[in-house]
This record gives sequence, structure tokens and C-alpha cells, in this order.
Amino acid sequence: MSQFRASVFRVLLPPLLRPRFTVKQRGSNTGVLLQRWRVPLESQMTRHMASSGGVPGGKGDNTFFILAVGLSSIGAGVYLLKTLKSDKDRISHRLTSFSSDDEPKEKETEIGEKEKPSQEALVEDSRTLPPAPSHAPYLLIGGGTAAFAAARSIRARDPGARVLIISEEPDPPYMRPPLSKELWFSEDPDVTKTLRFKQWNGKERSIFFQPPSFYVSTSDLLHIENGGVAVLGGRKVIYMDVRENKVRLDDDTQISYEKCLIATGGTPRNLPAIERAGEEVKQRTTLFRRIEDFKSLDRISKEVKTITIIGGGFLGSELACALGRRAQGVGLEVIQMFPESGNMGKVLPEYLSNWTTEKVRREGVNVMPEAVVKSVTCQDKKLIIKLKDGRKVETDHIVAAVGLEPSVELAKSAGLEVDSDFGGFRVNAELQARSNIWVAGDAACFYDIKLGRRRVEHHDHAVVSGRLAGENMTGAAKPYWHQSMFWSDLGPDVGYEAIGLVDSSLPTVGVFAKATERDTPKSATEESGTGIRSESETEAEAKALSIPVPVAAAQAPQQGEDYGKGVIFYVRDSVVVGIVLWNVFNRMPIARKIIKDGEAHADLNEVAKLFNIHEE
Repeated sequence: MSQFRASVFRVLLPPLLRPRFTVKQRGSNTGVLLQRWRVPLESQMTRHMASSGGVPGGKGDNTFFILAVGLSSIGAGVYLLKTLKSDKDRISHRLTSFSSDDEPKEKETEIGEKEKPSQEALVEDSRTLPPAPSHAPYLLIGGGTAAFAAARSIRARDPGARVLIISEEPDPPYMRPPLSKELWFSEDPDVTKTLRFKQWNGKERSIFFQPPSFYVSTSDLLHIENGGVAVLGGRKVIYMDVRENKVRLDDDTQISYEKCLIATGGTPRNLPAIERAGEEVKQRTTLFRRIEDFKSLDRISKEVKTITIIGGGFLGSELACALGRRAQGVGLEVIQMFPESGNMGKVLPEYLSNWTTEKVRREGVNVMPEAVVKSVTCQDKKLIIKLKDGRKVETDHIVAAVGLEPSVELAKSAGLEVDSDFGGFRVNAELQARSNIWVAGDAACFYDIKLGRRRVEHHDHAVVSGRLAGENMTGAAKPYWHQSMFWSDLGPDVGYEAIGLVDSSLPTVGVFAKATERDTPKSATEESGTGIRSESETEAEAKALSIPVPVAAAQAPQQGEDYGKGVIFYVRDSVVVGIVLWNVFNRMPIARKIIKDGEAHADLNEVAKLFNIHEE
């Protein structure tokens, strides 16, 4: 019987005798056990059985003992298999979460799928997202204009640089201004697919800064010769570990970096009245910012009868004019409402704001100034906007264009300071927030040596601040002295460019002249050769200013006159701090020089002559 028992144990026990060690458990004890195991298993079992008289009390009958041992061995084997499978699944899950390949997870059980209805969608999304590298020497958080300008600047100074752009949007970096300007005037029925447009000068271009072939894949970034720029789209950085120089994404992926740029931009603000409204109201409200917003609003404008734009600033007025022109051909009613007394009321002096309002009305827009929204409800498939003065407006869709909130969510985890007055990350003159972290674009609150601390939300500032941040990330150590400009076009016939502090609460002096056919945005782009006007004069500055001999007397027009073209000076303590060039183009270097000099001027009519607004 002892030989039978030995043969049974020879078959059943070896799997149980295999040790399961973790890395930490392996040590000197392992050697002792292995020395013991060097004795042949059959000899060990034979000696053990020979020294045993069977189960105590069994009187030599070992049937029960064999059965018990056999069942125990089978049970232990099953337990071992389940444990190994569990370990394998757990290890596989951990490897998947840290892997750069984002392989799809195994299917959940039917019960698990019911408990987690969104899991299948998450797995499906992960299959379409590009893999994330584990490290990026230059990490740029944000996929907008500032990030692209920084990437281009980094590569210009360090040709072998490896740059990773992480963007919440699935698209590569693109310019935002055409989303509210030229794209709406395109005659191409497929413009929402091609995203190509004709500039005012007739030349066609894409809104994307570079074609897809410009970028390298994220999986090749760390290995490709001579480096490159890669875009990791559809991801969001939710945590920064500034001590370890790492970031964590919304899918728990971790990426280390050596130098980092925060160019997170901002998110559109919403009206409190809409925030308090029901879900149906929110679903029928557009917060205009991205490509998808343009595509969505383009589709909606062809399906509904009434669209109401809330906001009288740059974006609201541009969209009102664009939709107003479209409305004339499709029977769409476009309403624009805002609390100010006229369009651009916070920027332009009152007389010019009123003239702009009439211009927007001539585009087919029902403009409602001094309109403060009290509440928004949904009744009978219509949105009802109640104003504080008792008026009610029925509409099918709302576009809220009431400003931008800088995205500073990373400030808490990164320990970065947010400006309490202007918002945005506070940075020094070199756009640094920490020794190896820079900030550019809408999210940067910088100190202007002429105008004090500021935060600017315009394309030109994004270009210049991004470029400078990229240079400083490669060791340039340059201060930010640039006076950025911005522009707004109310269609191809009326537009303006501005620089500095343009606030309607400041005293202003306006000097105007009769416009000619050359004094339009269309003519300006024909002369400069680009539709993004800051590209041609982003850092240009007049070297010297000399007032020419006047061709005609300069003076502000009287009430009711047409403001064809002119210059508006914004003054603080007798010093010009802001300038608006109204239908006057390609003169920004002169305006930049005036503000940089910071001199007091007794007669601004003389200064206006520098812009040659009276030449034919």
C-alpha cells in the first residue's frame, strides 16, 4: 500500500510543491528549499510513507486517507488555477493601464456590462486614440495657436527637439479667427468638411496651420531621427506633479517631461440664467469656440427659423453679421441682444458703437441693445428669453458669446499662482511660472512694462507669446515686451485693428476721414497677401516717427456723419495707452511705436497725421 500511496502522491502533489514567490520574497530561503528539493521526490515520499502507520486510529486502513488527500489535492489545484488566472488578469490590467499601446480591455461579463454601461464606450474610444509616449523632452499642454507657435519656435532653435502637444480636441492645431469670420462667407457647400476658405483677398487656405504630414506619430516621437512634433489628441492633462516632472492624463496615462508649456487657453463662459435652466435649454445653446461648434451652428442655421446671439463683443458681433448675411437667402431670423447701449460698447466710444450697431442692422440682424437676460425656459418647443425690463423673445436656438474663462484647473496640483484680478496663471517677464514651466496664450497673466499686468485673449498674443515661450524653453531668456494687436471684421467691407488698452471707459480722441475703395479688410488682405493680418505685422514697429505735412484738416465727424476711416486714441494721464485703427490697415507698426514711447501729447490731431488717413 505504501508503494501505491507513493505513486498517487507522485502524480498529485508536485503542482502543490511548486513555490509561489513575489520578487521581495526571493532570497536566502529560496536556496534552502531548492537544496531540499534536490532529493528525488520518490525517495522523499517513500521515506515519509514508510515512517507512517497510516491515519491515526485507522488501524492500517488507508482508503479514507487516500481519498481525503486526493480530494484535497484536486481542490488545491482548482484554487491554484483560479488564483493564477486572477493574478494574470490583474497584472494584465495593470500593464494595460501603463502601456503606451492602449490595447482594448477584455469584455466584461454580462452583469458587469449592466453595472457599467459606459465601459464599452470607453473601450471603443481607446481604440481610436493614438498611443501616448512615456516621456517628452518638451511637453506642450494645449493644442491651440500658442502651443503650435511654441513648437515651431522650439524646433527652429533646437532642430532635433522632440515636442509633444497634448490637446483635448481631436484635431491638430488650427487658427480660430476664421471660425467666426471667413468660413461663414464661403460659397463651398462642403466647407464644414474641407475647412478651407477664401480670404478677403481671394486666396484660399485651410484653417489648419500644417497638414497631417507635418507631424510625427506619437509612437515614433522618441525614436525617429532628428525628432519632430507629435500631437496627442483627444486627451486632457488633469494633474501635474511638478516635483517629479510628470503629468497624468484623463485615462491615467503618465508622461514625464523635462520642460513644459501650459497653453490651455480658456472655455466659453455661459449665462447664469442658462446655467440655471433645464437640460433642454442647455442642449439648444451653443458656446462657440471650436471646430465642432462651427459645424454644429452651420447645420442648425439651416434647420431652424430663429437664432438669438447673446453678447455684443467681438465674437457676438462677428457671428451676427455672418449669420445675418446668410439669413437673407434662407429665411432665417437672426437676433442679437446685449446689455450695452451698442455693439462693441465696452471697446468703442459711444458714437462709434452706435454707428457699428446700425451697420450690423443693415446686415439683416435684429439688434436689441440694453437687453439683460433674466431667465430662459422652454415652452412648446420654443426657447423663451425673459429680459429684466419685461420683454420676451422667442427663439429656436441660442448662441452665448459672453467671454472666455481661462483654463487654470492645473494650478492646484502644480502649485501655480492664479491672478485674482485678471485670471490666468501669473508669470514673470519671461513667461515663466516655475523654473521649467512656462505659460502662453489666453491662460497667461503677464506684466506689461508699459500698461501693467494684463491678460490678453487674441490671436496675435497667442502667436507672439507662444513663440517667445518656445524660445525661452530653449534658453533664450528673453523678456516679453511685445504689444499685441487684435482685429475684428464685420464682413469684407468694415473692419478695425486695435492695440493696447482699448476700453470705452477711458477718454478718447477720434480723428476721421472719408474712406475710399481701398479702405476695407478685403483691400488690406490683398495688399498684405494674408488674411490673418497679424502674420504680416506681428512684431513690426516703426523705427522713427515724423509727422507729415497735412493734406487736409483732421477732425472728428459730427453726429450722423459716416465714419469711413479713422484713428481713435485712448488716453490715460495724457498718454496714449490704446489705439483703434478704423478701416485703416497696415499701419500697426506706427501705433505700436506710439504706445511704446509712452509720451504725453498735447495735440492728438497732429499724431493722427502719422497714419496718413487723408491720403487718397
